[in-house]
Amino acid sequence: MALRIAAYAAAALLFFAAAAASAADEGLKRLRIAYPSNSLCCVPLFAAVQWKIFQENGLSVEIVQIRSQLGNAALAGGEIQSFAGVGPASVSATLRGLPSRAIWFASDRLIYSLLARPGIRDIKDLRNKKIGLTGLGGTSHVALQIALESAGESPKNFIYLSLAAAQILPAVESGVIDAAILSPPFISYAQKKGLKEIFDVGARVRMPLGGLTTTVSALQNRPDEVKRVIRSLQLARRGILQSKEKSVALIASFLSVDRQAAEETYVDLARTSSGSGVPTRDGIAQIVQSLQMAGQFADRKVAFEDVADDRIAKEVARELGFKVE
Repeated sequence: MALRIAAYAAAALLFFAAAAASAADEGLKRLRIAYPSNSLCCVPLFAAVQWKIFQENGLSVEIVQIRSQLGNAALAGGEIQSFAGVGPASVSATLRGLPSRAIWFASDRLIYSLLARPGIRDIKDLRNKKIGLTGLGGTSHVALQIALESAGESPKNFIYLSLAAAQILPAVESGVIDAAILSPPFISYAQKKGLKEIFDVGARVRMPLGGLTTTVSALQNRPDEVKRVIRSLQLARRGILQSKEKSVALIASFLSVDRQAAEETYVDLARTSSGSGVPTRDGIAQIVQSLQMAGQFADRKVAFEDVADDRIAKEVARELGFKVE
């Protein structure tokens, strides 16, 4: 089935293809990688484009903003070559038959917190009230449900409303929703607007935030291309950790935030970044467990190899000086 990205990405379709317009790109392998949102998870991807790391590795990459569910369809149809994300949505799609694998981790843990409007003191006060998030069934939604259960609360006691990232804070302020699950830099903005952090979701859920998912076909037929993509992302992540000033400017641009928020976000990004980028069995197991806790694939024993392939990431890690098994 021919998928038309322009139709379903609409105004959210963002191309960073300045390099593609240059004659210097002649001879580079052209790829399209989708990402779900301008958020912490996708900073290394943006860095690899803006800092021309992809070009240095023989690639001309266009990045396209698409929601996770549409990204899975685009990956299946060959409209994109990879999706910048590893989480419940991508793993669920793989287990439902999409021939894909998680191949790189951007971070080792989530950074999510639940913030509520004034007058709400704790989780109990939110029962039967509306919580805003950026995607039903996505990482933030699933992580929140796991964290609630770990705190002795039933996820069924809360109402979840999916909103665009830009709508969430105004929705809390106006009373449309009572609380929101947020990540940096929005946590800082929310606190400045008087919202109170009542629940640290990330502290209760250990799974990756960000990464890369690609097709089994690419792994089998174009391993060198996949390796160059992973290498570019890993070098971008290393550059972020080594160059704070340049990275803060990048974060401010990508996330459209002021310098103070960008600096705070950089601190969170640095402390959660995956060292080697190699997908971990614990991280994948946590994602699978989260899906099973939500009632999906509960009767299925899922092996790491069913949803992830760490071989190329290990090659890259070794070449860059990391000690991996």
